[in-house]
Amino acid sequence: MNQTRWMWTSLFAIAALAVVLALSTAASQPQAPAKKAALFSALKIGQPVTVREKGQSFEISTMEGDTVGTHTVAEIGDDYIVLRDVAEVAELRVPIYAIRAVVHIKTKPK
Repeated sequence: MNQTRWMWTSLFAIAALAVVLALSTAASQPQAPAKKAALFSALKIGQPVTVREKGQSFEISTMEGDTVGTHTVAEIGDDYIVLRDVAEVAELRVPIYAIRAVVHIKTKPK
């Protein structure tokens, strides 16, 4: 009877240790960084852009070369973009679901 009790106590202790080790290892794993939206991959902070309202969404256009736009890119988040007007008076924070398209216009043929 004593030997059976010792065996069950040992098995319980081993199982408890295994659970504790598994949980501590899982908690110490680094979090995967949030992916940036691919929609904004062609845009850079400070880049001039033109913003047009298309119904209930926005269209953001860029142009090749040093051009002037209606706004500049102030911040690019995971699911939003912040655009500052050229007078630097107002900021427009646009969530990704309100963007219809990001258009890049090439002025010089290859």
